[in-house]
Amino acid sequence: MRTTAILTGLPTHLDHLGVLSSVLNIPLIVTDETNYQLAQQYYPDLKVEYCDLSSLSLSYLADHFDMIFQTGKFWAAQLSSSFQLLYGKKMRFVFCPHGNSDKGHSLKQHIEQDISLVYGQHLLDLLQCSGAYQKINRVITTGNYRLPYYQQHKAFYETLAESAIFSRFTSKQPIILYAPTWHHDEHPTSFFSSVEAIIAQLSSEFNLVIKLHPLLLEDHLAHTLAIMLRYDHHPSALFITDFPPIYPLLNRCSLYLGDYSSIGYDFLAFDRPLVFLTPDTASTPLSRCGLTLPTVDNLHHAISQELASSSHYASMRQRTYEYAFGPNRSLEAIRTALWESLVN
Repeated sequence: MRTTAILTGLPTHLDHLGVLSSVLNIPLIVTDETNYQLAQQYYPDLKVEYCDLSSLSLSYLADHFDMIFQTGKFWAAQLSSSFQLLYGKKMRFVFCPHGNSDKGHSLKQHIEQDISLVYGQHLLDLLQCSGAYQKINRVITTGNYRLPYYQQHKAFYETLAESAIFSRFTSKQPIILYAPTWHHDEHPTSFFSSVEAIIAQLSSEFNLVIKLHPLLLEDHLAHTLAIMLRYDHHPSALFITDFPPIYPLLNRCSLYLGDYSSIGYDFLAFDRPLVFLTPDTASTPLSRCGLTLPTVDNLHHAISQELASSSHYASMRQRTYEYAFGPNRSLEAIRTALWESLVN
C-alpha cells in the first residue's frame, strides 16, 4: 500500500507524526517551510519533503498514495469526500494523536474518521466516553513509539539539547520544566497568570525551561512576546519555542510543572515528581500522579517538598503510565504490529 504522512499543523506535531513516519519508514510531506527546516534539524533519519499546501493537488495524492497519515481530523474529513467524488477513490486516512491529552472529555459533537491511532487505554476511554469512538471506523493501539525512538537516538538528542538549551544557563542547578498548555475554554492555560510568579519564586535555586505551546504565540502573540522579552537575558529562566523533541528535555529535568499539557503524560516515563497549577478541582488520571496547587502561593516550598519526597506518587505514576501507553515495546515490535493492523 502506497503510504505517506502529511503535516499541515504545528511544529510540535513533528514529534508525533514525524517520529511515527520515521518508525514506519514512510515519507513525511510538510506544507510549512519552518516545519521543513525543523524536521531536517531534529529528525535527521526522516524522509521529509516540502510542498506548499496550494501546490499539493488532489490529483497528485490520488495518483501516488493509497493511505495518508495526518494530525488534522477536519482536514482529512474534507478531503475524503473529494477523493471519492472526483476520482472514485477511497483514500485511507490515519489520524495520529499529538499527545496524550485530557482535553476533549466534554465535547459532544465529533466528525467521522476512518482510522484513529491511540497510544493506550487512556485515549481509548476518552474516545468512548466523549462519543467520538462511534464516529471512527477503526481504532488501533500503538503503544509509546516516541520513547523508544528517543532512546535509540539518545546520543544525538542529548548533544543537541545540551548545545541548544542547557549550556545557556549560567550555573548548575536542578532543572524544572514548566510546560503550560494553550488557552482553551475546557482547560485554560496557567501561563499568563503564573509564569512571572514562577520565575520570581524558583529561579534563584532552579534552572527553568519554559516550553511554550505554539498556540500561545499564535493566539496571543503580543502578550506572550512581551513576557518573553522581559526575561530575555535571565540567567536561569529560558523560554523554548522551536525545539520539537520533548524527551531530551524531560530526561534532564528533576520535576515537571504544568497544567493540562499532554507533556505531563510523557514525563511519567521518568518516574519523577509532577506539580500541577490548576484553578479547578477537576480530577484527571494525570493529576492524581502529583501535587495539585490552586495558586502559585508558596510554590517554592511545595516543589522543595515534592523533590524531597520524590517517591510519594511513584506507584500512581507507574500505573498511570501503563494506562496511558501500555507496556513498553521495542520500535521493531511496534512497527510490525502497526503495519499488520493497518493492512489487515
